Amino acid sequence: MKEIANRSALYVYPKSPYIEWAKLYNESSNEDLRQRLNEKHVYLIDWTYDEDINEVLEPNYLKIFEYELDSWNVIKKEWPSNRTYKAFIEWFDVTLCHEILDLETKKIVREKL
Repeated sequence: MKEIANRSALYVYPKSPYIEWAKLYNESSNEDLRQRLNEKHVYLIDWTYDEDINEVLEPNYLKIFEYELDSWNVIKKEWPSNRTYKAFIEWFDVTLCHEILDLETKKIVREKL
C-alpha cells in the first residue's frame, strides 16, 4: 500500500436540484437514470488538512460544477446559468477526504480531459 502524500480528495454527490435538471435531459430508462445518478465522482486536490471544506472547495467548485454538468449534457446552452458557489452547494453534497491510499501496484494512468 502506498500513501499518495500530496493529494486529498473531494467526493461529490448530486442533490435534488441536479437530479431534477438531469431528468430533463434523460433519454434512458428510469433504471438507467437511477444508476447514473448513483455514480459518485472523486476529485483530487492538493493535499490539505483544513477542516473547513469551504476553504478547499470554493477555489475548485466551478471546474467541478461544469464537469458534472458536462458529464450529463454536453450542450452548454442547456446548463443552468446560475453556477455560483451558492448554487453549487445547493446542487451537490461534497465530502473531503484528507488521506488517499493506493492499494494497487500498477502505475496510475491519467487521461487528458
